[in-house]
Amino acid sequence: MILAATLLASLVMHLLLWPLGDRVIGLSWNAPPLPANDGWMQVALVDPEEAEATEAPPKPRETEAPGKLIKQDRVRKETVPDETPHVAEFDQKVDKESRAAQGRAKAGAAPSVAGAAPDADNLPPAPKLLDPRPDTPPAAKPEGESADETPGDPSLPKVPSPRSLLPLRPEFGAGGRPGVRGNPAERSPGAPGEHGTMDDIQDVEDGDVNMLNSRRWKYASFFNRVRDQVAEKWEPNVVMAARDPDGRRFGLQTRITRLLIRLNPDGSLKQVKLENPSGVEVLDEEAIRAVRAAQPFRNPPAGLIDSETGFIDFGFLFELSDAGKGKIFRYRR
Repeated sequence: MILAATLLASLVMHLLLWPLGDRVIGLSWNAPPLPANDGWMQVALVDPEEAEATEAPPKPRETEAPGKLIKQDRVRKETVPDETPHVAEFDQKVDKESRAAQGRAKAGAAPSVAGAAPDADNLPPAPKLLDPRPDTPPAAKPEGESADETPGDPSLPKVPSPRSLLPLRPEFGAGGRPGVRGNPAERSPGAPGEHGTMDDIQDVEDGDVNMLNSRRWKYASFFNRVRDQVAEKWEPNVVMAARDPDGRRFGLQTRITRLLIRLNPDGSLKQVKLENPSGVEVLDEEAIRAVRAAQPFRNPPAGLIDSETGFIDFGFLFELSDAGKGKIFRYRR
């Protein structure tokens, strides 16, 4: 009798706890529970193309420039422009854009008239606080007297000139840089230089300097330095003049050589590869030679090193126009 009552009580407890147990077990499932009703469940296969479309597009690597790389000749004030296709070492927003003449910059890019540069500092020279003696040099220097002890007013102490304490370097000579400080009436004996650019800048009016809207890119300084070093070695006009001086052999047309460059982490050249030839073999060879002659490209940013390959990979285009103007610019791979 007692056994029958125990079995009956156990059966009643199981019936009461059964729904609660199912709910507890359902909470432990990783997937949502099946529908509680007896309706049909619809199952469909997803098209692979639709699945790819729903995935977020991959973000571009930071090593890829978010625009066309250029080099500014002058930056007046760093201001982020509203919209621009150019990236550079600095942010800049200008009212009117201009580009320098196509070609290499000539050394000494300054006006021939002292004090005539737009950013000239024509303040009067600072007084010589360490040497109060007058600047008028003597007619003749007595024998045995030091050049650092120029005689002046006998009542003033003989103090060595501050210039004599500096290393003997050309920039400390008399005369200074033309166009930066001086009397506009005094002409510089040196010939004026000219700004030039090898950037690929389109739809911008010609001017004296590169002044364009641009956004800052942290790797711009390194790639501009690479381009400048290679440009110093690249001589396509010399090669063409030697092989085809009158243009009858290769014709007068724009030629573009595309190179892939791989650097070691220290900036030395690992490999240079011709990706797209120009159609003139000697021009392709000259571009490769210029890269080899210009390396190493010191102090590359660590962020440019590919984590998978351990190298720095990028590409440059070498363009020689039918007018003999040269461009070297980095392109997005």
